[in-house]
Amino acid sequence: MTSLENLIPHFISFREAGQLVALVTLIGNTGSSPRPPGSQMVVSEDGHSVGYLTGGCAESVIISEAIAAIRAQKNRQIRLGVGSPYMDIRLPCGAGIDIYIDVGVCDEEAQQISQSLESRLPIVLDTCLNTGNHQVFMTPPPCVQNGVFRRWYLPRRRLLIAGVGPNTEALTSLGTAADYEVSVLSPDRRTLNASICAGADSKALTSPAVVHLPATDAWTAAVLLFHEHEWESAILKQLLRSDCFYIGALGSRKTHDQRITELKTEGFGNETDRIHGPVGMNIGAITAPEIAISILAEVTLAYRNAGSLSLETSTSTYRPCKSKNPNNGIELA
Repeated sequence: MTSLENLIPHFISFREAGQLVALVTLIGNTGSSPRPPGSQMVVSEDGHSVGYLTGGCAESVIISEAIAAIRAQKNRQIRLGVGSPYMDIRLPCGAGIDIYIDVGVCDEEAQQISQSLESRLPIVLDTCLNTGNHQVFMTPPPCVQNGVFRRWYLPRRRLLIAGVGPNTEALTSLGTAADYEVSVLSPDRRTLNASICAGADSKALTSPAVVHLPATDAWTAAVLLFHEHEWESAILKQLLRSDCFYIGALGSRKTHDQRITELKTEGFGNETDRIHGPVGMNIGAITAPEIAISILAEVTLAYRNAGSLSLETSTSTYRPCKSKNPNNGIELA
């Protein structure tokens, strides 16, 4: 499945097929644009493309302009919507967007970004809009230089699900469809088989006392969906010591209160406040798919509210530089 927040693997794939490639980035907008600044497309010289910037109303023009830039081997910047010379293209709500078509990203820069993300490390691509020069940073300078657009690439969001039954299966399917990298832990063979069919990694749980979790980080959400709560303790203890941006557990309010009490007797304190329980937003969910929707909605809200926006951007062309939090979204500068 295509990850809209990181199209560099597609850039590399096109290049390995012998194609010249343009990296197309939305660098600015006025009004309510369909996608945020930092959104990207990848276009090859034969017209194949991945990603979208306008939701379908202007992609054909963007692809045409990208192919022309590739043939000329010269970067270009175009305006679509309000203030655009393309009078027949109208974006929703009177929006206008500025797009930078970059034909100068080299294979080494793309590989460096890809390798960093494979190691679950964020990385920055700074592009000078005037010269087309690039710089790749693991630890970028705090302020963006004049005329430079900064695009952060963050590790793909992970969803770690531990549980049994239809709720686990539904959340696994929804998570993979929503572009999460999903891993499932379960003592139930049927649940594991369903998770594999949905495209998730799976691992069998064999003992409630000894549970080895996959690697977690600040881009990981963890959800426990057990009805037999003896599986929870060992998992929650590890998660509370992790950097996961979200931890949730299935159960009633009474069950959740008991869960917190037990954890506090084990020496945990205010960190137990991190556990969302009962898990999911209150949407009156009844069926397993509805419960999965409520959970993924809450996970997504936690991700966005934490500032962990997947498209981190800044450019002194459109906003001046102030500060940078490596887990935050739009870099205010």
